[in-house]
Amino acid sequence: QNCHNAAWRKPGRVQRMSSTEACGLATRDTVHAPAQDAPAAAAHATRILYLDGWRGAAIIGVLIDHFLIKRGVNTGRLGVELFFVLSGRLMAEILFIRQTPLPNFFARRVSRIYPALFALAGCLLLVSAAAGAHDPTIGQFLSTITFTTNYAHLWIGASNVLDHAWSLCIEEHMYILLALVALVWRRRRFPLVGVLAAIALAMMINGAVETAMGLPYETVYWRSDARGASILVGAIAYLLLHRDVPRALCGRWIPVMLGIVGVLLNFNFVPDPVKYSLGAVCLAASLVLMERAPAFVLGILENPLLVRIGLWSYSIYLWQQPFFRLAKNMEIPRWWLLPLGIIAGLASFYAIERPARRWLNAHWHTRRDVVRG
Repeated sequence: QNCHNAAWRKPGRVQRMSSTEACGLATRDTVHAPAQDAPAAAAHATRILYLDGWRGAAIIGVLIDHFLIKRGVNTGRLGVELFFVLSGRLMAEILFIRQTPLPNFFARRVSRIYPALFALAGCLLLVSAAAGAHDPTIGQFLSTITFTTNYAHLWIGASNVLDHAWSLCIEEHMYILLALVALVWRRRRFPLVGVLAAIALAMMINGAVETAMGLPYETVYWRSDARGASILVGAIAYLLLHRDVPRALCGRWIPVMLGIVGVLLNFNFVPDPVKYSLGAVCLAASLVLMERAPAFVLGILENPLLVRIGLWSYSIYLWQQPFFRLAKNMEIPRWWLLPLGIIAGLASFYAIERPARRWLNAHWHTRRDVVRG
């Protein structure tokens, strides 16, 4: 009644990478490698290109929403949802399949996320102080670098140039939650999927109830106790479908159809609780099953430019926001400043994000089986 993912895997286009270049992303050669074999596995790691292409599509959605058009579907929110289900899928592999040691896991998350974020927040704080603009304030700066802004904004207000950090807060909170679950699960093998599903369902219900109470999107779905369900759904989908897939989901067009349904459920007329429950489930299942999609679909996600944009996506996501807000404040066409946002993101990637990550991972010593990247 099931089919195995291994039977459907296509050669595809993969990129050979050294252990220092793997960046903590999903790789074909290390999916089922136990933690003690991590160095050997990492040495032969291959990046799964369509995952980077998925990430590229996500950041393009954010840029379209912020700088180009806002019709029919909020592509910015959809882009964040694509990021969230991808994060859940990757964290499930890292924590529950590979069982990466938790010190290594957190060291790699910090080296991946923190340097570029701190550089952005610090730069904007200095510019604000010099201009007397008070955006961000000291409190907003601190809430950004402590990953609490998705709650703190309810009391101290949201910074126009740093309010996009709410999504990073949710990711960090879910990393901690999933790491705690992994810590207990590795010692006491409880029904993992059932526990994660119960937590995700509670978050979905919480979001639905608060939306029904009339609370706005930012008050409800910027918070981890509601929107964190999207990341958990990505993790659950991977744990359920990464090896054995029900016959009903074995068709090559199934991931494409699920993706289309997931996008349709993110149109503006669809209630938020549906977007971030059923919509998230469809997008997560589409992502996990995508390796069995038709070759031309994978070819789109594995397009070299889209893959490269995916590699740049974090820094671009960080730096597009101040230019988006500047265009709004200056009341000029927002697309005028889109190139500046991209250029700033590329500068951040090559001058801060990548060198800082490599330096930190080369100098931090956690355990012998650390996979640097």
